[in-house]
Amino acid sequence: MPYIDWEYYSSLFDNITDEKAFNRTYAKAEVYMDRYTAMRARAFLKAYDEDNATDFQNMTANAVKMTMCEIINNIAVHEASEMGTGIASVSNEGYSESYRITTASEKEAQLLCIIRNGLSGTGLAGAL
Repeated sequence: MPYIDWEYYSSLFDNITDEKAFNRTYAKAEVYMDRYTAMRARAFLKAYDEDNATDFQNMTANAVKMTMCEIINNIAVHEASEMGTGIASVSNEGYSESYRITTASEKEAQLLCIIRNGLSGTGLAGAL
């Protein structure tokens, strides 16, 4: 069972504009979600029954889906920029920008932070 599908993502976000690119990025994002939640998020959604769910279960399901969207967006941004994210410095005279190169470990830390923040209070992120 997928965390989200193209229709869900594209109804809320427009960072990725075609389904093929979404599917490629989703596959990468799925690995991070499964790894960092020790498959708890997947198990939760597999057992989730929207018709009989409590408010907490509904909130948790929405948190998992939105977190997955955020992971996908983060991966897409990193792939689009190829080298780095964020402006490190700007100069007004003659306009100049410096970009900071993001290392693989920093990218990994960003994804972990997205998962921690997105799933905080759900019990799915565990002791990350």
